[in-house]
Formats: sequence, structure tokens, C-alpha cells
Amino acid sequence: MLELAGINYWAVLIAWLLYMVVGAWWYSTAGFARAWTKYTKIDILKIPTQQANKIIAAVAVSSLVQAFTLALVLNSLDVATVAEGMVAGLVLWFGLVAATTVGVTLYSKRAWGFLWLNSAYFLVVMSIGSVIFAVWQ
Repeated sequence: MLELAGINYWAVLIAWLLYMVVGAWWYSTAGFARAWTKYTKIDILKIPTQQANKIIAAVAVSSLVQAFTLALVLNSLDVATVAEGMVAGLVLWFGLVAATTVGVTLYSKRAWGFLWLNSAYFLVVMSIGSVIFAVWQ
């Protein structure tokens, strides 16, 4: 059963900030914006400000939901060490993110690089987030 008792909400907040900071860098010109533009044919820097702000707000909310859900799952599984956190993060990423991104990639007729660019972001944040939740109870 899913266990709400024991979730560290400060850890959820830190993990959410991790998602936002890593994501801001990942999809910036300092990160992988050029590659993302190559795969999508969308220049992130040319999205109108009002539309970009709505997208950022939606991403912020969805990142908070994902951080909380990850905390809930790991708490329910009683993950409590760095190694357990890392393994849980990798397994959840592989089974839920990477596997799902295959269909999105193929149906949208994107290159495999698109899959790796987007799913690798989640590999990073879910792995680090899982370690945060494992050790900060």
C-alpha cells in the first residue's frame, strides 16, 4: 500500500528544485537546447514569452507532482540507503520513463537521439532525487 506517513516534504521541495534547476540548464543553450531544436525543429528561444511562461508553469507543477510521487513510491518501498535509492531511481526511470519515451519517439517520428536527450534528463533527476529521498527521511 502507498504510505504517506514518513514523507519528508522538505526533501520533496529540494527534489522539485533539483528538477527545475537541472531542467533549466538541460534545455538551455548552455545545455542541450541546440540538440533539442535539431530533433524537434522548434527553437525554444523563439517561443513567445506568454506561451513560454505557461509552459514553464505547467512544467513546474508537473515536476512537483513527479517529485512527490517519487517520494511516495520510495517511502512506501522503505528505500533507506544511497544504493537502494540509486537502484530504485534507475529501475523506475527505465520502466516508466525510458520505456514510455520509446513510443513517444517512434510515433512522433523523432530520432533516437530525441529519446536519449529527453529521457537522460529524467535519469539524472530521478536518480539524484531517489538518493535524496532515501537518505533524507
